[in-house]
Amino acid sequence: MINRRNFLGLGLGAIAVAAIPGKLSAVDFRETKPKAWTATKVDEAVKEIFGTTATTEGSINLSAPDIAENGAVIPVSFDTQLNATKVAVFQDANPESAVAVFTIHPDSIIDYAIRIKMQKTGTVTVIAEADGKLYSVSKLVKVTIGGCGG
Repeated sequence: MINRRNFLGLGLGAIAVAAIPGKLSAVDFRETKPKAWTATKVDEAVKEIFGTTATTEGSINLSAPDIAENGAVIPVSFDTQLNATKVAVFQDANPESAVAVFTIHPDSIIDYAIRIKMQKTGTVTVIAEADGKLYSVSKLVKVTIGGCGG
């Protein structure tokens, strides 16, 4: 005989399995684009991920502090109305330029907030790929205490 706890556990498990999408489209960019993660220049990393460095300024809102008192936890948020398929974040303050790459499901709302590390003052750049074009936005962040070097 099945007791109530087992019944609820099985029921919740069945609901969880039914809620899983039929096809997950996550891409492991560290595996598929390894040179992007060792690139020391933003342009090199952008070319590895997107195949080109030609971008159009605008269409993305970027929020980051003008001055970060602690480079270990710099809040960065961005949003866009573009129907982007891929969004990437870069910075030029650390030895490796690529920070994160997001594969976007069609018709998703792009409104992300992350925290990044920056060793020193540098520029944060967000690039979105939509309709075969790259759109970018950048912001200089002054770091007063390094987060990567101590």
